[in-house]
Amino acid sequence: MAGRPRALPLVASGEELDGVAPVAFERAARRATPGDSVHRGLVRVALTIAAHAVQQCVAPGGRGPLQAALQLAEQWADGAASEAAVKKARSEAFAASVAAERLTVGAIAELLGAAATKRHTAIDVHADSTVLRHVGLGAYYATSAVLCALDGVSEPKALCHALPQAAGAIAYHLTALGPARSQELRSRALEQASWEAERPFAPAHHPAEAIALQLFHEYLGAGWKDRSDGLRLGFAELAEWALPPQLRAS
Repeated sequence: MAGRPRALPLVASGEELDGVAPVAFERAARRATPGDSVHRGLVRVALTIAAHAVQQCVAPGGRGPLQAALQLAEQWADGAASEAAVKKARSEAFAASVAAERLTVGAIAELLGAAATKRHTAIDVHADSTVLRHVGLGAYYATSAVLCALDGVSEPKALCHALPQAAGAIAYHLTALGPARSQELRSRALEQASWEAERPFAPAHHPAEAIALQLFHEYLGAGWKDRSDGLRLGFAELAEWALPPQLRAS
């Protein structure tokens, strides 16, 4: 008995997209031949976005090795540097990543210390530590965006990851220095927590301050997501604008 006819796949396995970058950008990266004009153009887009994340999220003292590596990759895109040189710069950028994060967190901690006044709410200590954590994550993911862009010189598909890493980095930085520092947000979290703690069937083992911390992080998480989504959309528009018409999504 003849077997059932098999349908042809709509998408070949090598053409499947991960969804980590704009459709047109990811498709172009997957189809690009290493070193061709499309590949070099995509590298330039990723470098521009990664450089923006570094400028936004890394303290000036920690930017040097990252910016130097980005500049070398730009030279590669212009045909003025070798792939081996970019790989060496990538190793140096990776080695400098911890210092970049430490310097950034230290700079913001110093600013917070200089602006410190007496505590206004019961969650200020925790909230201030959250500011520093988010600042550190911003620097970490900005560095990650740089490394993805540099990896993209050897492997075009790696370029796709630079865009969401940069968006996440800037979202963390903006959240840290915006809502995470807001005394009003902290006070509102405590007010809402007091109301929830008094509701019928409220868990007796979950006091108002613990609820306030949960609410605080819920607010920050929602704000981070909005910022990250907006940045990814903006980067998608930039990437599509930079692509030639024949490579844009239909």
